[in-house]
Amino acid sequence: MKTSTLFAVCGIVCGISSLTLGLADKPLWAGLFGLSAGIWSLATLAISRSGGDDD
Repeated sequence: MKTSTLFAVCGIVCGISSLTLGLADKPLWAGLFGLSAGIWSLATLAISRSGGDDD
């Protein structure tokens, strides 16, 4: 599996977890998972833009 694909999946999972925790009235955890989803998304973008070897 490509690294960028794995990072994108992690970002989606963190985003869904953030939404679920927000609806469960746990704003601190929702914010932390939202932050991690953003970081995964930026990492995915950086990998795809670098054009390096992606196994």
